[in-house]
Amino acid sequence: MEYYHIKKEFKTAWQKKILQWYSKNKRDLPWRQKKNQQFYNIWISEVMLQQTTVKTVIPYYDKFLKKWPNLETFFNASLDEILLVWQGMGYYQRAKNLYLAKEILKKEKININLEDLKKLPGIGDYVSSAICAILVDQNCTVIDGNIKRIITRAFNLDKNKPNVEKNIKNIATKLTPIKNNRFYCQALMDMANLICKNKTPDCLACPVKIECSYKVNTEPKIKKRLVKRKLGVTYFIKFKDYVLLQRSEGRILENLYCFPVTRFVEVNNELEEEPLLKAIADNWQKINSIPHNHVFGKFVKHTFSHFHLKLFIIEINLKRKKRFVNFEWVLKKDIVNKPSSALMKKIQEEVFFFVFQKYFSFC
Repeated sequence: MEYYHIKKEFKTAWQKKILQWYSKNKRDLPWRQKKNQQFYNIWISEVMLQQTTVKTVIPYYDKFLKKWPNLETFFNASLDEILLVWQGMGYYQRAKNLYLAKEILKKEKININLEDLKKLPGIGDYVSSAICAILVDQNCTVIDGNIKRIITRAFNLDKNKPNVEKNIKNIATKLTPIKNNRFYCQALMDMANLICKNKTPDCLACPVKIECSYKVNTEPKIKKRLVKRKLGVTYFIKFKDYVLLQRSEGRILENLYCFPVTRFVEVNNELEEEPLLKAIADNWQKINSIPHNHVFGKFVKHTFSHFHLKLFIIEINLKRKKRFVNFEWVLKKDIVNKPSSALMKKIQEEVFFFVFQKYFSFC
């Protein structure tokens, strides 16, 4: 790891300029209001803001706080209720971690320090540091992807070097103020969002442009990651007014309801699609004793963070209400009350539109 010596004059100027900029330009966010400067509000907002933009989070945060205004009311929330409010924001493990954490908080008091906060599910280095800094002004170094970008640019760090993460932490720690860290860390977050943007930085508006080494279009190019393509099959299995659902167990959509679905298989080109689909559908239907009559026509596309998914839909009408292991029959009208993902919503829209089309084609 390289050693970065930061002069006192540089550190003082850096902190002063950033804090002055923040006092004039800070964003008006609901969790920053004085009445919301409580552990509960900051905890919920910071968990929501992981992997999700502020613009997306605000309506979810407002809805969450309307349903559970404080920690005491949140103690009574069920996992399904939390997932329903979270529905559409993605990364559902965060919602499950909130549930698990509040179950711990019901039984024991947690002190506001890094060590104790990290005992709670879903709270790691960043969230614990942010809570400690914002709530009690501790001298914690807060580092997320946005703050990494500021440090990397300001100190001309090569993102392709293996030790870059250690160097970022080293520099960020030295620049963290002993006092007013609650404002400093939030100022960096706002700078990253408003000025030091990922693709279009506004360097002329930057409060530390004199101290910063960055020049537009001088960043070393990072090789683009190829996004994987995957295939799968989902089943719309009906008996009269009932539809068969399952509860997801995978990490991406854990605990959410969905139509029965096969495993996802990676595919390299369209020529591979049909034989792969037939193989995974045959296997799933054999395991679950479902008749082997399938036509691959309708499908939905969905993008996750690490892959693109093409999910084909097979509709099956059963003559009797068969019992399935790990599945449950749900009335169609009750599907809306089950926590589900954006992918599930797409499938519902496609399936019900398809049924609507079939009905009117015979009229």
